[in-house]
Amino acid sequence: MDPATLTAPATTSASLTAILILALGSSVVAGALGHILTGLRDGATIRRDRYAAAVKLLVARIEYPYRIRRRTSDDPEVLNALATMGHDLQERLAEIRAWVFTESTVLSDVFDHCLTRLDAPFKQACTDAWKATPITTAAQMNLGGFSMGNQQHLVTTLERTLTYRFGHRRLIPAILLRRLFKKRGLLP
Repeated sequence: MDPATLTAPATTSASLTAILILALGSSVVAGALGHILTGLRDGATIRRDRYAAAVKLLVARIEYPYRIRRRTSDDPEVLNALATMGHDLQERLAEIRAWVFTESTVLSDVFDHCLTRLDAPFKQACTDAWKATPITTAAQMNLGGFSMGNQQHLVTTLERTLTYRFGHRRLIPAILLRRLFKKRGLLP
């Protein structure tokens, strides 16, 4: 055998090995990137759903006094259903507060601020609603003077701040985000 024949297979083997390593390496990198992107998308979906639940809870607290006021009787089963609804609101509030706090301390401050601003009108409206007599006619469903005032600004405040938990805005450090929210009047 001549020396040229002996060296040719080694060069082919080295080239084949390099191609094989590149092919496997790119597959591993592509798989890892795919896994990371899927995780980010899943995380964003969970955040979106949980923050939607926070907004829904805030709206439910605003609506709860109206449900009490629009009760049609003081029968034990009606009162029990309203009391159960109130307890469920409190439990969901504790759960969502804890989740928001672990997800973002800045958003937790915004959520707590909204709840604090809602607290006094909420308590007063609930007290007034429980003292009122049950509704017995369709015309009484129009509550006339009963109101806890327009609280939509609290929902809007929470919604505006939630945009900072998604996309590139999520990368803003908490200290800068807190300053930004204070500057825009979203936090005291």
